[in-house]
Amino acid sequence: MKTIDHADYPIHAGGRIWSVDTARLTQLPDGTLGISYAELKRIHRAIANSICGTPGVLTADELEFLCDITDTSYADVARAVDVDKSTVTLWRKKGSVSKLPFSLLLKRWFWFKLFGEQLGETSLPLSSVASDELLLKRVREEAIHQEMTFDVREKRAS
Repeated sequence: MKTIDHADYPIHAGGRIWSVDTARLTQLPDGTLGISYAELKRIHRAIANSICGTPGVLTADELEFLCDITDTSYADVARAVDVDKSTVTLWRKKGSVSKLPFSLLLKRWFWFKLFGEQLGETSLPLSSVASDELLLKRVREEAIHQEMTFDVREKRAS
């Protein structure tokens, strides 16, 4: 099947619409365009990298997205941050993880689930680990620099 590059491809994930500079679409026998599982997985990793590498509180939609692409249960999330499962349920009902330290811990945890093994022996400057926000920004950039993923941006309403 023929592959076609589609520029500025919009995709909905984590409660937002993202813009992918170039998405590889597959032309099906009937002429329609589809997105392969491998391409969707590649795009989802880029979106996860962007979500995890930005400051701020993790939204419930982002948490659900990160759980989906890492095959992580909410019980696993609760264990990761040492809270009761009911706390995660409360975060989902409220629409976001209630406290920034939990958000940053979860972003770091999900990022390392996705990219940590690939990061391998890479060393980071000491200044980049001064805070979780700096660390997450740095590892997001490093994943792009090492071509483990690529940059995506949130699509702004026109």
